[in-house]
Amino acid sequence: MLKSELDTPSLILDIDIFEENLKKMRDFALAHGKKLRPHAKTHKCPEIAKRQLACGNCIGICAAKLSEAEGLAAAGIQDILITSPVTAPWKMKRVMELNQKIANLQVTVDNVEQIKMLAELAVDKKLHVLIDVDPEMGRTGVAYNEALSFGRFINGFSSLVLDGVQCYAGHLQHIVSAEERAAASTYLMQKGAEVFNVLKQEIPTCRIFTGTGTGTSAADVLIDEVTDIQVGSYCMMDAEYLAVEHQEVQYRPALRMLSSVISANHSGNATIDAGTKAIYVTPGAPPQRNSLVRPTALTTVSNSAIVYSFSFVSSLARPSSNVSSSPVRTRRALLKIIISVLPAWNTAAQIGLMAPMTERIIPPKTNSIPKSRF
Repeated sequence: MLKSELDTPSLILDIDIFEENLKKMRDFALAHGKKLRPHAKTHKCPEIAKRQLACGNCIGICAAKLSEAEGLAAAGIQDILITSPVTAPWKMKRVMELNQKIANLQVTVDNVEQIKMLAELAVDKKLHVLIDVDPEMGRTGVAYNEALSFGRFINGFSSLVLDGVQCYAGHLQHIVSAEERAAASTYLMQKGAEVFNVLKQEIPTCRIFTGTGTGTSAADVLIDEVTDIQVGSYCMMDAEYLAVEHQEVQYRPALRMLSSVISANHSGNATIDAGTKAIYVTPGAPPQRNSLVRPTALTTVSNSAIVYSFSFVSSLARPSSNVSSSPVRTRRALLKIIISVLPAWNTAAQIGLMAPMTERIIPPKTNSIPKSRF
């Protein structure tokens, strides 16, 4: 198949850059004696998860919620950690079904009632759990000073096995200053390490201290107690991560958007077939306006598609996204977002003609995680 034969708008993964990113993270973790537990919330694609596992040094795959874990399991992935608490009774029954199907399922827990229900349902096979510790983010998890008593409570149920602690400081991942981000993460993760050490001494099965994201990985791997890191965005990268300082490894954007110019009859305006549902812009994180590229660049191309090569936030990579295929006429402001602002917002962006339209590509496989039933 030729690139020119693709319907547009079409999201394209650059396999070479993608695999380069995988190898960089694998080697980085190996150099610091840590395992990888890549987070599938970035891509929600079992095929990509399998490639991450095949690259090596992975202890398993993370899923943000039960339906993602079910999709990964259906594709044959056997080691999955669900990183958000599952609390609905009917979903807990599905957790037990999933626990029977795969070799190693782990779920995070953060409240007493959840533990009671899970313990009651885990009859045929013990369920492995991790305490979700809140790194002062105020989202999920128990407070640092409550983790020990909570761990003792879990340990009182014979149907549950406490495997360790999860501590993920998501609110720190996009701090622009690498020094400030590292200092903040080290402080919070060290507190998590103290909790882990106390639990490990009292409960022998407690052997995992996991967490971390792409943004704080450089600092978090320096903490001895950390056993594995839940990095996700590194494989694709996105505009927000590319806008912050990086301490060690540089990862490149691997996603490309193929779009067609369908009309260029008006000065300063052009119509393409990719609208705001295809081109994701993060609310509250506006791009900086400098180094503008003039819209007239579009008018120099006729009878061919233009490839816009730039990175998106990870939400664009979700196969469940509602991508509109209908033509969208872009006014000057929107056009600047498409061809002018993004290069300034994402320094790795490349706007214009990418590769020849005769370049051959690998057709995509239909292998994505279905939308949740609830």
